[in-house]
Amino acid sequence: MAGVTAGDPSWSKHVADVLRRNGIRMFATVPDSIVTQVLEHLGADAACRVVTVTREEEGVGLLAGAFLAGQRGALLMQNSGLGNCVNTLGSLNVASQIPVVLVISHRGDLGEFNPAQVPMGQATPKILDALGIRSIVPRSIAELEAQGDGLIKLAYTRALPVAFLLPAELTGGKLG
Repeated sequence: MAGVTAGDPSWSKHVADVLRRNGIRMFATVPDSIVTQVLEHLGADAACRVVTVTREEEGVGLLAGAFLAGQRGALLMQNSGLGNCVNTLGSLNVASQIPVVLVISHRGDLGEFNPAQVPMGQATPKILDALGIRSIVPRSIAELEAQGDGLIKLAYTRALPVAFLLPAELTGGKLG
C-alpha cells in the first residue's frame, strides 16, 4: 500500500503465538495474502489444524461445532468475509453465546488502492460494534502483545466472539 509499511515483518508470527498460547488449535480460513502469513506459522505446527473453507460462514459453523466439542477456534479472513458471515455470527455465536476468535485483515482503510474495498473497510468496525463483538486494532507488535491475551480471555469469559482487526500499519497491507 502506498505510504503504508509494516513496522516489523515478524507480525504474523506474533499473531500465531498469541492464538496458540491461549489454547487455540483449530483454525478455519478463507485465506488472503495477509492472513496466509499467519497460517504459514499455524500450518507448520503439528498441534494445530487448519481447515480451508469455501465461505466464511462455513468456518463459523465449523468452529462453533469445535467449541461444543471442547476445542477453541479462530477464523482467519479478510474483512470482506465479515460481510459474508454477519448473520451466522449474530444468529449462532452471539445468540447462543459461542465464542470464536476472528482474525481479520483490514482492507479498505489507510493506503487502500482498490476503491471496491473502501465501503466494507469503513463499515467493518461498525459491523463488529453492532454485533457486540469486542475488537482490537493493534497497530504494532507491542500493541498486539499488550492486548491480544486479554481479548482472547474476554471471549471465553463472556462466551462471545471477539476480533483482531489487523490494519495495514501492522501487516504492511496488500500491495497494488
